[in-house]
Amino acid sequence: MTTPTHPRSPRGGLRIGTVLGACLLPTIEAPLAFVTLVQLLPRGDDAVEFDAAQEFALLSNLGMGWAMLCLVLTLPFVKTRTLRPWWYAPPLAMLLALAVRLLFFPPYGS
Repeated sequence: MTTPTHPRSPRGGLRIGTVLGACLLPTIEAPLAFVTLVQLLPRGDDAVEFDAAQEFALLSNLGMGWAMLCLVLTLPFVKTRTLRPWWYAPPLAMLLALAVRLLFFPPYGS
């Protein structure tokens, strides 16, 4: 008797794609996780000399752009069914967190 395999994929091709996606996606999402964590940290007092609000907005916008790039890079792996759709959850959650922080909770009342 033979072992049943997935009918649409060649033997072993599914495993290589899964390993590649499972290694690549967390690697590109690690900087995004750091930016999201930094943006979610509470801010200090109002006695800051430089324009922190402008720096905050720039970092949030860059983080949201990186999250969209992560979503785009997740698409081929999920589309070919080498990874499950839950792989969309981490970049979507970080994108949502950055957007909510930027839009509804800006620093220093700006």
